[in-house]
Amino acid sequence: MKAKYQKVEDFFIEKINKGILKAGDKLPPEITISAKYGYSRMTVNKAMKDLEKQGYVTRIAGRGTFVKEKSVLRLLTDNVSFSDIIKQQRMTPGSTLISYNLLPSSKVPSATEFETPINKFHHTVRLRTGDDKPIAITEDYLNADLITKIDFNLLTTSLYSYLKKLKLPVIQNFVEIKAVRATKEQQKALNLDVDFLLMTLANADTITASNQRVPLGVFVSYYNPDFYTYRFNEAQQ
Repeated sequence: MKAKYQKVEDFFIEKINKGILKAGDKLPPEITISAKYGYSRMTVNKAMKDLEKQGYVTRIAGRGTFVKEKSVLRLLTDNVSFSDIIKQQRMTPGSTLISYNLLPSSKVPSATEFETPINKFHHTVRLRTGDDKPIAITEDYLNADLITKIDFNLLTTSLYSYLKKLKLPVIQNFVEIKAVRATKEQQKALNLDVDFLLMTLANADTITASNQRVPLGVFVSYYNPDFYTYRFNEAQQ
């Protein structure tokens, strides 16, 4: 049996998911919700805090609680695909190929960090969306010495799913996160209201069928800061 605060959460989640409550709509005051359900203010307050943590609402001191525009929240320790993260946020993922070429390692960011030299990389640039809204531009640099032929069908789905089919697990060596100035092309593609992006760079290895650890590639993403948030969860002691 669900707790009282969870019943309050479920009520508003259903209203939001069905579009009855839309982005920007104000929820009733906690005292009104409390009276409607016959629950304590503490119970309603917990429900509102949980809804905020889940990304359904935003609470503004002195103004109230408002339905939040759908956005993407990702834990820094996550190692899952962009498509899966979009699905977790109740959105439909999309991917459009912008460009593809074959690059020498000298043109690849952080390629020198790999212990094993790589001759060439498959370089793809894709626009990533959620519910048809532009959320990110991803640049993937895949080890062409390891993956000699690339399947372009993967570019409209999940790269992680494709790597799973090849039985190449992703093992991150490090992830860098920083704000960078957006180019005019990036601003146009992502419909940016600001002139900066949240950039992440991940350097990754893999384990081959012969049980060898080899470089997999470099994955660079440029996120619309209005729709994407990274969160670091400190390990519990």
